[in-house]
Amino acid sequence: MGEYLEDYNDQSSWDIAGLCKWAMTAFRVNLSPSKVKQQSPQEIEQQLIEAAAEQIDKKDCSELNVFLTKDYSVRTLVDWAQAKFDIKLNLAELADLNASQVQELLAGKAQEKYKQREIEYPVEFALNMVYGRGETNIYAYEFLAEWANKRYNAGFTVEKLQEAKPHQLRDELLELSASYNNGKLRQEISEKITGLNVSELADWAKQRFNSTITADELAGDNTEVTEKLYRAGLEFLRTELSDLERYILVEVYDSAWKDHLYSMDHLKSSIWMRSLAEKDPKTEFKREGYRMFDEMLQSVENRVTDIVFKVRLDSGARTRSVWNVSQTSHDEVGQFAMAESQRAAAQAPQGEVKVKQIKLETPKVGRNDPCPCGSGKKYKKCCGKDA
Repeated sequence: MGEYLEDYNDQSSWDIAGLCKWAMTAFRVNLSPSKVKQQSPQEIEQQLIEAAAEQIDKKDCSELNVFLTKDYSVRTLVDWAQAKFDIKLNLAELADLNASQVQELLAGKAQEKYKQREIEYPVEFALNMVYGRGETNIYAYEFLAEWANKRYNAGFTVEKLQEAKPHQLRDELLELSASYNNGKLRQEISEKITGLNVSELADWAKQRFNSTITADELAGDNTEVTEKLYRAGLEFLRTELSDLERYILVEVYDSAWKDHLYSMDHLKSSIWMRSLAEKDPKTEFKREGYRMFDEMLQSVENRVTDIVFKVRLDSGARTRSVWNVSQTSHDEVGQFAMAESQRAAAQAPQGEVKVKQIKLETPKVGRNDPCPCGSGKKYKKCCGKDA
């Protein structure tokens, strides 16, 4: 009201027409200018409050009831954990926990989920390389047998893989992967340490884990050597997952960096307006640029975390974005080839076209020849005079 009633004690400063128009737009109340002049500011305010309350009562606010439920915040947290980490939480389990306990529980669940991801993803990727294309052959079985034997000492043969059903083979490989991630790898390393010297251990790690660790790096007591070899072994077991994470990180960084540069261009073109507020545009550009860069890094972390728990990189997708933004298919290539062939056909000669010779039906008459009309005069003096 202060915008229209500048001085409550001086009616000459009141914008009554503007007040009535605003009241109709905001509260659907029809104020009479003549009556407003006879009312005090308090009466006008009370009339507007009643009109606003009447409009609020007409609104359907039933959809807001979900925000007023007692366990709304807990349900929101459960939905967020399910969407971000694919973690299922129990509402009853969270009811009696404080914030720090919930954070600790979520961190533990996320670590368990990631550990399970390390166990499952290499197996899923290897099986997809064999069965994902729809057709299998002897070379695919040889690849899978070699991969499983080197990774888990499975002792697979091509004949065994050909006879096994895919779901049974998957369960067996998952069991082997879980055993190596949950203690068998450390047991194998401990057995090698007791029977080999440092140089032989380095050669064994190179052959077993494709590791670049040297004999000098394995210097130390058995505990230190075991931990170094164990880290190399774990990295070998999760090779496919590491490749996927690097792939996702590069894709996300590439997209986020392009968006950041685009935003910086817009900031650069508009930052001069800060000078209207008596601020230094250069200082403001540095401050805003740093803030936008920090937001970009946070968005990268969030997007990578969202993807790595759920994405599946199919076989043959080495050169394809995990976002499936662009992918050339055989049909598209065929369309391009067809368009090219049509263009070439349009530009090619369309066959030899013969030009007919134009022949006169009557012989050509010279200017000094007798006129064909039979007058006896020369053509130029008779019919050809106007030619």
